[in-house]
Amino acid sequence: ARKRKKTNKDQHIAAHYPSLFLASDMAEATDFRVETAISADVPAWVTVCGQLAPLISILVFLAPIPTMQQIKREKTVGGKPLLPYSSMIANGFIWTVYGFLKSEPKIMAPNSIGLLLGTYYFTAFRRHVSIGAANLPGTASQHWNGLVIFIAFILLVATTLTKDLAVEFIGELGILICMIMFASPLSTMKVVIETKSADSIPLPFTIACVINCVLWSVVGVLDMNDFNVYFPNLVGLAAGLAQLVLKGLYGNGKSSDGENDEFFQ
Repeated sequence: ARKRKKTNKDQHIAAHYPSLFLASDMAEATDFRVETAISADVPAWVTVCGQLAPLISILVFLAPIPTMQQIKREKTVGGKPLLPYSSMIANGFIWTVYGFLKSEPKIMAPNSIGLLLGTYYFTAFRRHVSIGAANLPGTASQHWNGLVIFIAFILLVATTLTKDLAVEFIGELGILICMIMFASPLSTMKVVIETKSADSIPLPFTIACVINCVLWSVVGVLDMNDFNVYFPNLVGLAAGLAQLVLKGLYGNGKSSDGENDEFFQ
């Protein structure tokens, strides 16, 4: 805690009522010891998680690259949804703004990278999606229009509300967007079960999300104590595990000899 410099008036009061300033100094010292103790009480492994979490977040945003390469190679998106990539843009933008307002580079830096990569994936996906495709869910145009409205709305909130209100509102909305991003591959769950093929679930992205959610859940609970950080990641962890179960059960469907395709394709 930063100790306040005593003015001449303070010195006059201290000369006549020394107990007042003695109590004030003791309170400041106690605050400092408490803050130090809280910092010291964070286990080393939690600190390591805090250092790894931003890096793993970047890996999550890099994970769709193999899927994009497959789409470019086959010149079709197949049955894959656009939602993971449109929600990545929305998630990256809202958490970049949240991190900026809270002056928290651990949140702002990786999500700004996610925003740029999400924009790249979204653009690459739209080049190869069938005209009029409405199983993304919805159409590509609806995703684009929704993103424009969403970004404009967040900018309006961040620039018109007070900082505290903006942080609270954007944080609560960010929880919803984050959960949508993590659970977005499940938007094709009905198709997966009906076709007994989990080809629409991008495995690299899902694995990276599970690891990322574990780290941010630990950091959010034991280090930041920020509900806006740990709650969506706990939900994302559950969604990621559900996707891995579906991928393990169905793989990528049946091959020509009747055997299931490899899990890690």
